[in-house]
Amino acid sequence: MESTWEKIYEGGKLLKGEPHDEIENIIKIFRSNKANRILDLGSGGGRHLIYLARKGFDVYGLDSSPTGLAYTLSCLADENLVAHLTLSDMKKLPYDDHYFDAIISIQVIHHNMISGAIKTINEITRVLVGNGLIWITIPVSKNEPSKRQKEVEPGTFVPFDGLEKGLPHHYFSKDEIPGLFNEYSILDLHVDNTNHYSLIAQKVSS
Repeated sequence: MESTWEKIYEGGKLLKGEPHDEIENIIKIFRSNKANRILDLGSGGGRHLIYLARKGFDVYGLDSSPTGLAYTLSCLADENLVAHLTLSDMKKLPYDDHYFDAIISIQVIHHNMISGAIKTINEITRVLVGNGLIWITIPVSKNEPSKRQKEVEPGTFVPFDGLEKGLPHHYFSKDEIPGLFNEYSILDLHVDNTNHYSLIAQKVSS
């Protein structure tokens, strides 16, 4: 079945975009921790993946949209850059355990029922090395610009109209985040300039 994101990207929406304005700080953290193999989970049109590839990281991108991945591949080719792209759902990642040094996911994992978000977080933890880093952003509050929504479970809303019609949005409270990422040491948690929580954390090595 065609994903909601494929329908959005097929229509040309959201493919282009500038990287998050905190990415240079994230790169400094990655370099100081010798993190090189990076997964962009929910890479979309590649705005962060391409930026990281330019900086010389070994970059992987995963998305559920063939159009998003094809656009990313075209942009990479235009700059003679290389990355590893995979078409997949985020709730079951097609990578070996302890494969990545760091994982980023920008405004992605909240597009889920809470059970799906938990599966995604568990998969992130599985494929991340001990002491690996994550950078994840999720919205502070219910911000989907639709006129009509239904709360389908506590904290999860499905819009009846708008660009993301039919796509679940779970809105995490700040108090909820540490419990969901209890296998991590939180290095920083703040609200960014797009009104999203920006979480930087390090997996506690077992």
